[in-house]
Amino acid sequence: MNAAARPPADDKATLARVTRGLRMVTVPFPHLSGLAAAVRVNTDNSVPTMGVFASGRLVVNTAFTARLSSDDLIFVLAHELLHLALRTHERARGSNPLEFNYAHDYIINDMLRHALGLQAIPAGGLDMAGARQRTAEDIVLELRRTASFASTRTQVWEGVSASVDQVLGAGRQNPSANMGDVLDAARERAMFPTDSADQAERARVIDELARRGMAMAKAMGAMRGRGSEAGTMQQQVRALRGIYQQPWQVALQRWLEGVTPGERTFMRASRRGAERTDLVLPGRQRYGMMLNILLDTSASMSDEIPFALGAIADFCEATGVDEIRVVQCDTAVTADQTLSPTELADYDVKGYGGSDLSPGMLAFKDDPRVTAAIIITDGDISFPPEPMPYAILWAIPGSSPSFAPPYGRVIAMPKGGPR
Repeated sequence: MNAAARPPADDKATLARVTRGLRMVTVPFPHLSGLAAAVRVNTDNSVPTMGVFASGRLVVNTAFTARLSSDDLIFVLAHELLHLALRTHERARGSNPLEFNYAHDYIINDMLRHALGLQAIPAGGLDMAGARQRTAEDIVLELRRTASFASTRTQVWEGVSASVDQVLGAGRQNPSANMGDVLDAARERAMFPTDSADQAERARVIDELARRGMAMAKAMGAMRGRGSEAGTMQQQVRALRGIYQQPWQVALQRWLEGVTPGERTFMRASRRGAERTDLVLPGRQRYGMMLNILLDTSASMSDEIPFALGAIADFCEATGVDEIRVVQCDTAVTADQTLSPTELADYDVKGYGGSDLSPGMLAFKDDPRVTAAIIITDGDISFPPEPMPYAILWAIPGSSPSFAPPYGRVIAMPKGGPR
């Protein structure tokens, strides 16, 4: 390396310190070891503090890093690795990136404070007590509801106190502003154009390491895993509506029309042959209909249920579904209620135990009125091996479900819209 290509001495010291810090992160958080080893560290003072790309590139500001104590540096580095582990870049697609960035920042900082036994968030980081027990979508909605009077910070680290409206409003007007620490792929290509060819492949590797890390965390008991007993926990769930556009709605509409056709009537002309003036075909007579839903309330679904309920409620209101029968099940049926779409806004969900939907599916089997049912689940379940006497649509929250049951149809409910 020639003299002109060598990094300045302070950059070399920063890189060495960050590398040591990444190794120290793996002591309290061994499940992050794969990500800690895979990240590439660059110094760039155009980033005010620190930020991470989906490819695993970590960009640090030299002066900011120098101001951090050893313990605070470990906290901040663990925070950035958790953005990769929780796949913030992917989950933020389809929403406002800065809003989702801030929501995950609150969650991650509260997780780290709890895990490390800290009283305060280092480096002037974003702080929301109890955020680790909430979903990012729920926090986004709170930020929107309280935007005019609640306080946050102008940056993820070392920010100045400001109203939520000032911060997120500025972020919406200027998406490229250096306010968040979850940095997008376009910015990485602009900052590092010479090695952008393998950016997508590096992001794929990081995603795989993130999945392995979270699987390790589950195995170590750091996260709740799949259980075998019926749950006794209960919480009031606010359906998260209006945040995302669901591309699965068309598939769901077609499935519903296929399994629950109305009788033909000349009172409603068919759209088939609409170009003909000498022939009128009968159309489908529309009645108010009930949607039968089996909701997987196992522990692994706790983060997905608010999104799923909000998405279903939006769909029902848009398509004229009058009533929704919701049967909740973890390893036992914990609720069987008939609701209107608006009643899903604040809905009492019970269970959060194991993962066997057989009791709920058999409850529908024993009801002759049920000809079709939607089963909302993450797919990590047990269920009857024989087909049910009613049509089944398995709705999987997530963009690419690997769940492949021997009967029924599977659709994804991606949160970020079409990919």
